[in-house]
Amino acid sequence: MAEPGHRFQQGDQISDVTLVVEDRELHLHRAVLMIHSPSFQKMLKGNPLQMRVQLFGKKYSTMVALLEQIYPGTAIDLFKDETLGELLQLAHEYDVQQVFHNCSLYITKRMDSKTIPFSTDHILFYLTIVDPFSRLQSLRQELVDRASRLSLSELQKSKRYSTVPLTAVKDILQKRLERIEADPHITEYLRKKSPK
Repeated sequence: MAEPGHRFQQGDQISDVTLVVEDRELHLHRAVLMIHSPSFQKMLKGNPLQMRVQLFGKKYSTMVALLEQIYPGTAIDLFKDETLGELLQLAHEYDVQQVFHNCSLYITKRMDSKTIPFSTDHILFYLTIVDPFSRLQSLRQELVDRASRLSLSELQKSKRYSTVPLTAVKDILQKRLERIEADPHITEYLRKKSPK
C-alpha cells in the first residue's frame, strides 16, 4: 500500500503549485485547490505567479488528509478516527466544504453499519468531534438524539463522557427529559405527585 499522500509527492504534467509543509513538498493543481477552498483561492489568486507556497504550523499528514478529501477518489474510506478532529479543524480553516460533507457521510455510515457496533464511546467521541462545527449540526443533532436514548449511568461509564462539551451534555439531558415528559404515564404520575 502506498504511503498516504504518495500521489502528491511527484508532480505531473499539469501540476502548477507546490505546497511545502514540514519541509515536504506536495505537488498540486491550483484550480483544484481554488475550486474547493475560498482560502486557497484568495492565497493563490493574489499571486498567480507564485509556484511554491510554504505553509507554517501545519502537519504534513493532516494536510495530506485534507487534500485526499478534495481530490477525486474514495475519500470517505480514508477518514481515520485518530485524525478526524485535526482534519475538520484544517478544513474549517481553509473553508473546504467537501471535507464536512464527506465526514458526515463517514460518521453516518459508521452509525448505520450492521457489522461494526456503534457503542456509547463512539457516540460521545463523534459528538465531541463534530460539536464545534456549525456545518455538522444535523449530524450533531443525530448524535445527541442517540445519546439521549441511553441512561445517564451508561453515559457516565463511558471513557469519553468527560470530554463531551457541556453544551452537548445539556442538549442530551434536555432531549432525554423531553422524551420522559412526553410519556403520558410519567406525566400523569408527576401531576399526581406535585403539590397542590
